[in-house]
Amino acid sequence: MNKPGVILITTLLVIMIMSVISTQISKVFMLSLQREAYVDFSNTSRQLLVSIEAQAIKRLQQEMNAYNLKLRSVDPLLTNPMYYQVGPKNLEIVVKDATNCFNLNSLFTPKQSQYQVNNSQKEWLERFLRLKLIEEIKIESFVDQLIDWVDKDNQPRNYGAENYYYNGPASSIKQFTSKRLFAQLSEIKVLPIVSQLDFYDLTEGMCILPYSNHQNININTLSSNHAMLVAAFFSENNIDYIANQIIDVPEEGYDDIATFIKKFPDSIDYPRQVLSTNSRTFQLYSRLQDENIFSELETLVILDLSNQSKVLNRNFNL
Repeated sequence: MNKPGVILITTLLVIMIMSVISTQISKVFMLSLQREAYVDFSNTSRQLLVSIEAQAIKRLQQEMNAYNLKLRSVDPLLTNPMYYQVGPKNLEIVVKDATNCFNLNSLFTPKQSQYQVNNSQKEWLERFLRLKLIEEIKIESFVDQLIDWVDKDNQPRNYGAENYYYNGPASSIKQFTSKRLFAQLSEIKVLPIVSQLDFYDLTEGMCILPYSNHQNININTLSSNHAMLVAAFFSENNIDYIANQIIDVPEEGYDDIATFIKKFPDSIDYPRQVLSTNSRTFQLYSRLQDENIFSELETLVILDLSNQSKVLNRNFNL
């Protein structure tokens, strides 16, 4: 056997093995560095996002002074993102109007430690569900079960469900009714009737303002996507007609709700003090990016009549 040849082959094999090992070590080392960078970014981004969120809310309050009487969907507050530079990191905040949806908590009026049903809101919701072509028996079940989940008593409504159901053999998860306003939209999945419905179709146009029964519709930020909600509001069945009326908005927006209401002369029964020409509820979408790593924060904030802010909910994506 040619000994120099054997030595050469052995040397090449050793070099190849060492190269493979070196490559694997480099990959592990790089993954370790990337993981460390990601963990470090995640640890600092939450604090940065909340800190900048506070600045963005202050700016929102300041700008809302200019829109105290009227806020349109084309106004800079809703069309121009806010930008912040945090060292090498870029942060963008987009403000969206979170007003135009049916807040399920608006069904209830807190009074003397009880939750009384707001009948005008209840009727609006029922009309909304009919326009979604949901069967009448399922509408009654959904509304009764919503009310039973929140009210303080243990007496079930006609199609409702109280503790006897949620602790009984028909319920896979043993629990008690909350006896409080809803905290998030997904909470309604506990209601028995929801399993018989398409959740996304059911909840399109609905929302939850956590623990708040605030309800408002800004006629200046409506779009054709809100046609069914507005049709239900005015007891109208012609959704295309409503969509056309929504699109037919004055160039400078509405200065008062009376002009908008005149478009629906046949509607005499609708919830009062819901329509407005401006907004008080907003979603702030914050995105912090450092090279190829990013984190996001979605903030739901409401402004009261004195322009004081209250954060209702935060969702992080780190």
